[in-house]
Amino acid sequence: MECLVANVDNMRFDIEIALDEQYGALPLPFTGMDKSTAAVCQFYPRGTCVKGASCPFRHVRGDRTIVCKHWLRGLCKKGDQCEFLHEYDMTKMPECYFYSRFNACHNKECPFLHIDPETKVRDCPWYDRGFCRHGPLCRHRHVRRVLCMAYLAGFCPEGPNCKFMHPRFELPAVQDMQPKEGKKVMITCHFCGEGGHKAIYCNKMPPDVREAQVRQEIEGNSHATHHMNIHNGPPPRGPQKPLEEVTCYKCGTKGHYANKCPKGHLAFLSHAGGSGSGTQNQNYRR
Repeated sequence: MECLVANVDNMRFDIEIALDEQYGALPLPFTGMDKSTAAVCQFYPRGTCVKGASCPFRHVRGDRTIVCKHWLRGLCKKGDQCEFLHEYDMTKMPECYFYSRFNACHNKECPFLHIDPETKVRDCPWYDRGFCRHGPLCRHRHVRRVLCMAYLAGFCPEGPNCKFMHPRFELPAVQDMQPKEGKKVMITCHFCGEGGHKAIYCNKMPPDVREAQVRQEIEGNSHATHHMNIHNGPPPRGPQKPLEEVTCYKCGTKGHYANKCPKGHLAFLSHAGGSGSGTQNQNYRR
């Protein structure tokens, strides 16, 4: 009845235009602030957001599939540049370390995913072809299936709905079957913010800026190598005080550092006892 009497589908109110165009949205005073409770920016998916890191709305990307574990504790400082999700989604939580490592987690309210290790084991491609030389010692899963005789003869009228097994004769690539060694480090460019390359190899950087950075990096490496060769050690961090002005905080005397105090780790007891020994002796005499 409301659609018949007071239909407003052909009308567009000013508040709707203001919300879509983000009128009155002030930029953030500091970059990297928490925007988990803010709305999603309408211009960022189209690539037309001009506020960048100072935008008060969230910049959501589709390639983020795992929740940031540092953001859950309020310790993530990357903001929109983080490679992980900054939203609480139970279906996209990272995997529980204790359950994946020890197959047990004693936290009854664990927010992380508990994935059964058996589901991570892939089917053996050689066994699916007919024979695996590793036998029962194979690290992949061997599933016994009944082969479709019509498929082996050349054609199966049931197609993918067949209740028997249709064997696959192609083998996977060698890179897919090798175990992963450690975590893959994701390199993020500090110039454009994209992953996969360093700033000195960024195609969006002007040539003069790239040459200046390469020259600066080469000079820094040569200076550090020259200092290591001459002084047989790392470059100094800064000017150091002479030993005459250094006061040991253990014994209170000057001329050495606390890590090289000759009185040992109980030097502070002798220092405290020396200051109050006269008073104690006077009390004993009284």
